[in-house]
Amino acid sequence: MSLTYLEISNLRNLNSVKLYPAADLNLIIGDNAAGKTSILESIYFLSVARSFRSLYIKNVIQEGYDCLRVIAKQKIHHRHSENIIGVEKGHKYSKFRINGETINQLSKLASYLPVQLIHPEGHNLLEQGPKQRRKFIDWGVFHVEPEFLNLWQQFTRILKQRNAALRSKQSGNSIKLWDGGFVKYGNKITELRKQYLKELTPYINKYCHLIFNRTVILKYRQGWSQDCTLIDTLQNQLEVDINQGFTHSGPQRAELEIYSENRLVQNYFSRGQQKLLVSALRLAQMDHLKSRSDKFSVLLVDDLAAELDLTHRNNLIAAALASKAQIFVTLTEPGLLSLPDNIDKKVFHVKHGNVFEVV
Repeated sequence: MSLTYLEISNLRNLNSVKLYPAADLNLIIGDNAAGKTSILESIYFLSVARSFRSLYIKNVIQEGYDCLRVIAKQKIHHRHSENIIGVEKGHKYSKFRINGETINQLSKLASYLPVQLIHPEGHNLLEQGPKQRRKFIDWGVFHVEPEFLNLWQQFTRILKQRNAALRSKQSGNSIKLWDGGFVKYGNKITELRKQYLKELTPYINKYCHLIFNRTVILKYRQGWSQDCTLIDTLQNQLEVDINQGFTHSGPQRAELEIYSENRLVQNYFSRGQQKLLVSALRLAQMDHLKSRSDKFSVLLVDDLAAELDLTHRNNLIAAALASKAQIFVTLTEPGLLSLPDNIDKKVFHVKHGNVFEVV
């Protein structure tokens, strides 16, 4: 699957842009603040209907306009057909359409267009709290396990109810009414996460070796002691949960630890090594998804040159091309990357919000 057409309206400094991307590699060249990253941002919108740069839509919609709009055509190679995906976001509303049909679930957007992002703040996946790493795992499980979304929605609903009962100091018996569903869905989510990481680990080390000749070990902490069942854990911690007003144990507290040479990577990897590792994690997810389904991902790489020398830049893009993803890369100049000849590639130059294909 690849994007063959991209239309962007009123997104930051991109007023009206139309692109016909290459199937393999698209280089987006321009000075800082020219609008390069905004092109990546528009593709990200097509998958998750939000920005990776700002929490507030008012910062993304171009000044003087009420909404932004992104439309794309997506070629489905094995079916010889295409999808048309559209997102419109206003200050107080959102509209999503796939092949002319209005949809109400963001999960459908994500399932149609799997997008991965590598950007200068990607080290947050390693350096910030466990929530970021749970999101990393759940992106992959969502795309390969059809039941996961429903399981997570049911679990989240029960967790909120249980926490509300804890905060209101309800009786122990009233709180325990939520434990059966909590355990049922919590155990299933944990099983799917563990199986996914087991399958993903060889892919991660494949790309770690290709990109920067490293090997890593993943350790999944499920959110409660391995020596105790989840139901027993909830019962043993009930008094503590009541006193503090929230559920201390469960898959919502899970953690993924990544080690290299017996040390946590965030404690000793340089910023450049962290970027390469996060890149390997993203590429591994795309490759695993391709092996488990008919889905090919879109990879967005913002400011490739940051923290990386030419050798590692070339290694990363070569590995990304091997994953068969469609790639969009921003750079200040094309000479910062050595381009292979035997691929479908295009170069776009961005200046003051205008985009031109370089022939």
